[in-house]
Amino acid sequence: MEHQVSALLQRGQQALEKGEYSKAVTLLEQAATLAEGNVVCTGEIHLWLVMAYSALGDQAAALALCRQLQRHPDRYTRQEGRRLLAILQAPQLKRRPEWYSQIPDLSQVGDRPYESPYAGIPKPTAAASPKPQEPPPPATPLPNAFIWLALLGLGVLTALAAWL
Repeated sequence: MEHQVSALLQRGQQALEKGEYSKAVTLLEQAATLAEGNVVCTGEIHLWLVMAYSALGDQAAALALCRQLQRHPDRYTRQEGRRLLAILQAPQLKRRPEWYSQIPDLSQVGDRPYESPYAGIPKPTAAASPKPQEPPPPATPLPNAFIWLALLGLGVLTALAAWL
Protein backbone atom coordinates (compact mmCIF):
# COMPACT_ATOMS: atom_id res chain seq x y z
CA MET A 1 0.00 0.00 0.00
CA GLU A 2 2.84 2.40 0.86
CA HIS A 3 4.47 1.72 -2.50
CA GLN A 4 1.20 2.53 -4.26
CA VAL A 5 0.88 5.80 -2.32
CA SER A 6 4.43 6.88 -3.20
CA ALA A 7 3.84 5.97 -6.85
CA LEU A 8 0.65 8.06 -6.95
CA LEU A 9 2.43 10.94 -5.20
CA GLN A 10 5.29 10.82 -7.69
CA ARG A 11 2.94 10.68 -10.67
CA GLY A 12 0.94 13.59 -9.21
CA GLN A 13 4.12 15.65 -8.78
CA GLN A 14 5.18 14.92 -12.35
CA ALA A 15 1.74 15.86 -13.68
CA LEU A 16 1.87 19.13 -11.72
CA GLU A 17 5.32 19.93 -13.08
CA LYS A 18 4.14 19.21 -16.64
CA GLY A 19 1.17 21.56 -16.24
CA GLU A 20 -1.45 18.79 -16.18
CA TYR A 21 -3.20 20.24 -13.13
CA SER A 22 -6.49 18.28 -13.25
CA LYS A 23 -4.59 15.01 -13.55
CA ALA A 24 -2.32 16.07 -10.67
CA VAL A 25 -5.32 16.84 -8.44
CA THR A 26 -6.89 13.45 -9.21
CA LEU A 27 -3.68 11.52 -8.53
CA LEU A 28 -2.88 13.43 -5.34
CA GLU A 29 -6.41 13.03 -3.99
CA GLN A 30 -6.16 9.27 -4.60
CA ALA A 31 -2.80 9.18 -2.81
CA ALA A 32 -4.22 11.15 0.14
CA THR A 33 -7.13 8.72 0.45
CA LEU A 34 -4.82 5.69 0.44
CA ALA A 35 -2.33 7.22 2.93
CA GLU A 36 -5.00 8.19 5.46
CA GLY A 37 -3.20 6.74 8.53
CA ASN A 38 0.34 7.95 7.72
CA VAL A 39 0.68 11.43 9.24
CA VAL A 40 3.90 12.52 7.53
CA CYS A 41 2.92 11.12 4.14
CA THR A 42 -0.53 12.73 4.16
CA GLY A 43 1.07 16.04 5.11
CA GLU A 44 3.38 15.98 2.11
CA ILE A 45 0.57 14.89 -0.20
CA HIS A 46 -1.71 17.66 1.06
CA LEU A 47 1.03 20.27 0.54
CA TRP A 48 1.35 19.16 -3.09
CA LEU A 49 -2.42 19.12 -3.37
CA VAL A 50 -2.59 22.76 -2.24
CA MET A 51 -0.21 23.70 -5.05
CA ALA A 52 -2.22 21.66 -7.56
CA TYR A 53 -5.52 23.28 -6.50
CA SER A 54 -3.92 26.71 -6.77
CA ALA A 55 -2.44 25.97 -10.19
CA LEU A 56 -5.82 24.66 -11.35
CA GLY A 57 -7.39 27.94 -10.23
CA ASP A 58 -9.42 26.49 -7.36
CA GLN A 59 -8.27 29.00 -4.73
CA ALA A 60 -11.13 28.18 -2.36
CA ALA A 61 -10.07 24.51 -2.12
CA ALA A 62 -6.40 25.50 -1.76
CA LEU A 63 -7.19 27.95 1.07
CA ALA A 64 -9.45 25.45 2.85
CA LEU A 65 -6.79 22.75 2.72
CA CYS A 66 -4.13 25.21 3.97
CA ARG A 67 -6.33 26.03 6.95
CA GLN A 68 -6.68 22.31 7.68
CA LEU A 69 -2.92 21.88 7.46
CA GLN A 70 -2.42 24.44 10.23
CA ARG A 71 -3.90 21.84 12.62
CA HIS A 72 -1.89 18.92 11.20
CA PRO A 73 0.02 16.78 13.76
CA ASP A 74 3.35 17.11 11.89
CA ARG A 75 5.23 20.33 12.77
CA TYR A 76 6.84 20.70 9.32
CA THR A 77 3.46 20.32 7.62
CA ARG A 78 1.94 22.99 9.89
CA GLN A 79 4.79 25.40 9.09
CA GLU A 80 4.51 24.83 5.35
CA GLY A 81 0.72 25.13 5.55
CA ARG A 82 1.07 28.54 7.22
CA ARG A 83 3.63 29.62 4.63
CA LEU A 84 1.42 28.54 1.72
CA LEU A 85 -1.62 30.20 3.30
CA ALA A 86 0.29 33.48 3.58
CA ILE A 87 1.30 33.22 -0.07
CA LEU A 88 -2.24 32.43 -1.23
CA GLN A 89 -3.73 35.25 0.83
CA ALA A 90 -1.17 37.84 -0.28
CA PRO A 91 -2.65 40.70 -2.30
CA GLN A 92 -2.30 40.38 -6.05
CA LEU A 93 -0.03 42.89 -7.71
CA LYS A 94 -1.47 45.08 -10.42
CA ARG A 95 0.30 44.35 -13.65
CA ARG A 96 0.65 46.86 -16.41
CA PRO A 97 0.13 45.65 -19.99
CA GLU A 98 3.63 46.85 -20.99
CA TRP A 99 5.14 44.36 -18.53
CA TYR A 100 3.91 41.46 -20.64
CA SER A 101 5.47 39.98 -23.72
CA GLN A 102 2.94 39.11 -26.38
CA ILE A 103 3.39 35.60 -27.71
CA PRO A 104 2.04 35.18 -31.23
CA ASP A 105 -0.57 32.51 -31.89
CA LEU A 106 1.21 29.81 -33.86
CA SER A 107 -1.74 27.43 -34.10
CA GLN A 108 -2.46 28.56 -37.69
CA VAL A 109 1.08 27.89 -38.90
CA GLY A 110 0.55 24.21 -39.62
CA ASP A 111 3.13 22.01 -41.30
CA ARG A 112 4.04 24.32 -44.18
CA PRO A 113 7.73 24.57 -45.01
CA TYR A 114 9.42 27.76 -43.89
CA GLU A 115 9.38 30.57 -46.43
CA SER A 116 12.01 33.23 -45.96
CA PRO A 117 10.72 36.81 -46.03
CA TYR A 118 13.81 37.61 -48.15
CA ALA A 119 13.06 35.03 -50.86
CA GLY A 120 12.24 37.59 -53.59
CA ILE A 121 15.13 39.95 -52.89
CA PRO A 122 18.22 39.47 -55.11
CA LYS A 123 21.46 38.74 -53.29
CA PRO A 124 24.26 41.29 -53.57
CA THR A 125 27.17 40.25 -55.76
CA ALA A 126 30.61 39.99 -54.25
CA ALA A 127 33.20 42.64 -55.09
CA ALA A 128 35.98 41.67 -57.51
CA SER A 129 38.79 42.01 -54.97
CA PRO A 130 38.12 41.65 -51.27
CA LYS A 131 39.82 43.98 -48.83
CA PRO A 132 43.05 42.63 -47.40
CA GLN A 133 42.85 41.60 -43.78
CA GLU A 134 44.75 43.88 -41.41
CA PRO A 135 46.95 42.10 -38.91
CA PRO A 136 45.74 42.34 -35.34
CA PRO A 137 47.52 44.89 -33.16
CA PRO A 138 50.42 43.52 -31.13
CA ALA A 139 49.61 42.41 -27.62
CA THR A 140 50.59 44.99 -25.04
CA PRO A 141 51.48 44.12 -21.47
CA LEU A 142 49.07 45.16 -18.79
CA PRO A 143 49.92 48.68 -17.53
CA ASN A 144 49.09 47.74 -13.94
CA ALA A 145 51.32 44.65 -13.85
CA PHE A 146 54.29 46.64 -12.56
CA ILE A 147 52.17 48.26 -9.84
CA TRP A 148 50.89 44.89 -8.62
CA LEU A 149 54.40 43.46 -8.65
CA ALA A 150 55.68 46.43 -6.66
CA LEU A 151 52.84 46.11 -4.12
CA LEU A 152 53.54 42.41 -3.73
CA GLY A 153 57.23 43.15 -3.13
CA LEU A 154 56.38 45.81 -0.55
CA GLY A 155 54.05 43.37 1.19
CA VAL A 156 56.77 40.73 1.36
CA LEU A 157 59.30 43.25 2.69
CA THR A 158 56.83 44.52 5.31
CA ALA A 159 56.04 40.98 6.45
CA LEU A 160 59.77 40.19 6.64
CA ALA A 161 60.48 43.37 8.63
CA ALA A 162 57.63 42.63 11.03
CA TRP A 163 58.87 39.08 11.52
CA LEU A 164 62.38 40.23 12.38
